[in-house]
Amino acid sequence: MSTPTRIQLMPGVWLTAVRTRKFKSSYWSALLLTPLSSETAAMTAVLPRVLRRGTAEYPDQEQLGAALDELYGGVIEPIVLKLGEIQASGFAATFLDDDLAWDGTLISQTAAKLLGDLLLRPATRNGRLRADYVGSERDNLIAEIKSLRNDKQSYAALRLSQEMCRGEAYEVDRLGSLESAQRIRVAKLDRHYKALLKDSCIELYYCGAQPIDQIRQAWVESLMGLPRKSGYELPLTQVTVHPEEVREVKETLDVTQAKLALGLRTQTRLESPDYPALLVTNALFGGAPGSKLFQNVREKRSLCYNAVSGLDRHKGLMMIHAGVALDKAEEAKSEILAQLDAVKSGDFTSKELDAARCFAVSRLTSALDSQIGLYRFYRSQALADPAMTPEALIAMVGEVTAEDVKRAANRLELDTVYLLTGDEGEEAEHGAT
Repeated sequence: MSTPTRIQLMPGVWLTAVRTRKFKSSYWSALLLTPLSSETAAMTAVLPRVLRRGTAEYPDQEQLGAALDELYGGVIEPIVLKLGEIQASGFAATFLDDDLAWDGTLISQTAAKLLGDLLLRPATRNGRLRADYVGSERDNLIAEIKSLRNDKQSYAALRLSQEMCRGEAYEVDRLGSLESAQRIRVAKLDRHYKALLKDSCIELYYCGAQPIDQIRQAWVESLMGLPRKSGYELPLTQVTVHPEEVREVKETLDVTQAKLALGLRTQTRLESPDYPALLVTNALFGGAPGSKLFQNVREKRSLCYNAVSGLDRHKGLMMIHAGVALDKAEEAKSEILAQLDAVKSGDFTSKELDAARCFAVSRLTSALDSQIGLYRFYRSQALADPAMTPEALIAMVGEVTAEDVKRAANRLELDTVYLLTGDEGEEAEHGAT
């Protein structure tokens, strides 16, 4: 795998390019990065959906779809992400590599132009974003926000993050709130769009077979006219937080299986020397199929239907999620914390440690086997200082010792316990689902 090239194209605009012939298609992305804010999150989330409806040259879905068909069935999708306390919105795209075009079409040049047109030259009416596009995409966003309650585990994860990080920028969801989505109007969104173009840091990405200079030039030409200012700096995500006390939050909804979620502060940034050890710690504790949570809380004691831990590498959080019977919620919580204490004290075997290391390495290695995996890795590293390659991180994970795991585990601090419950009688009557 080629070493990625990172180039500043203009103030606040960076390109990460990976040249490789491993894949038959190329992967592209253009993201506007802005601080998470409750006032603007919904507008930032809906914007790429509105822009994706058409460009000045191809002003509707039919014409834009025909243009993509001409590029051997290229695909462009709007995306909105939450990267720590940064909101990222824009597009991800896949196109056939130039070398495989049977008629010699320079797909990469047209692909970059099309992405640039979506960002800078969208379909408009009377000099503003189209009201019909804004209205329909606002309604779609509202429906998506409302649907978050339908997946109770995802809803519990959202509520845990909101309660755990109340008062921090991280409590804002990537889609914004229902109330702010309902307030979206054409004039306000158009002003926000023009401000984003000027004020946002922009991260561009390319992975494919074409020479880096060719891709750089294609992006530069596609972004001609982009308004820029003199300086750009994103705020640093708040990671080092020591909770004064553990918060317990209980919420009741129409569910027949309780959802237990525990949030811990890792005190560890993505670029921290302790990050490789944290990856192994998470795998050993609850992130891998043979973890302590799986083996002890689920299998041996049958206290939950599932139990898993995961990391937010940008914000420095570990989230533990479990589906439990309502009458076993407290017992399950106690056993989960007991297993965490076991890891902190070094109560794990060399076999468990080896399995956790292998799992963590395998997860990282798989990133090298797909374009989306590579993209997600380098997208994260763009916000790290210093950045690492997958190979460097894999090597560091492979050298993690038992003492490293103990040290990383002892940095974990329980912050919030969230329990989503239903009616006890209903659960007893219908059973868990």
